[in-house]
This record gives sequence, structure tokens and C-alpha cells, in this order.
Amino acid sequence: MNLKNPLSWLSNGFGSGLSPIAPGTVGSLFAAIIFFFLINEHTISNFENLIFLLFIVASFFLGIFIYPRTVENENDPASFVWDEFVGMWIACLPISILDADLLWLVLTFILFRIFDIWKLFGIKQIDQKHGALYVMLDDVLAGTFTAVIIFLLITFSV
Repeated sequence: MNLKNPLSWLSNGFGSGLSPIAPGTVGSLFAAIIFFFLINEHTISNFENLIFLLFIVASFFLGIFIYPRTVENENDPASFVWDEFVGMWIACLPISILDADLLWLVLTFILFRIFDIWKLFGIKQIDQKHGALYVMLDDVLAGTFTAVIIFLLITFSV
């Protein structure tokens, strides 16, 4: 990975994907921290949640754009964690919408990592395909499954 290329810093999650141990988990954790300190604290209205959703959609397409420009010939290298960022932010949508606390963010992180690592419910079939779209989509699915579960848990626990 060419670290002189500014797109590489997005691709590797501002350096989190360069972790020698569990770069996907470190990238997801960094995305959760960004959500907690920069996004969740500032999304208090439906309009701001809509902006967050649009930010996630833009981040998804940014991932498709930066993937082929930063990973060279590798297929889904461990250092590419922008997909984890997008998936984690999708998983965090219910927390933002329902104004849940830090405990829910921790549970969201754990569930997202389970779906992302174990590739449950069809995620494995997407993960086995090559290309930027599929690299991004497997984490989108993991984030979506997590978001649905978190939404239901928060809704029915109150």
C-alpha cells in the first residue's frame, strides 16, 4: 500500500488497518470511536440522522472508488478497512436514531464483528466474490443485520 497516496489513508482507516493484529477489528473499533465522539454527539434530530445516512451512502461509494486505487492486485487485503468503517456506521444507525447509550454501542460493535468474522446469513457468498462492490457489500450486510438486531433489542427493552 502506497502511504503517500492520500486515498490509502482512507483505505486503511487512518492507519487502523495497518494493525498487525486483527486489523478489521481495530478498524471497526476506530469507526465506533469516530461514531461515538464525532457523529452520535451531534445527531439529535431526524434531519441530522438523515445527514448521517447520506454520509454512510457516500462513504460506501467512496469505498468502491478508493478500493481499486489503493489495494493494487490483492483481493480484500486485511489493511483495507474502509468497508468495516461503513459497515460499523450502518450498524450504529439505530443507536443514533433511538438515542441509545454507550452500552448499546459496545453490543453493536460485538455483534458487527460476529457477523463480519463468521460471515453468517449469506454474507459468506458475497465475501467469496471479487471486486470493490463485493468487498464493500459483505460489511454492508453485516452492518445491516446488526442494525436490525440492535433496533429490535433497543425497541423491546424499553
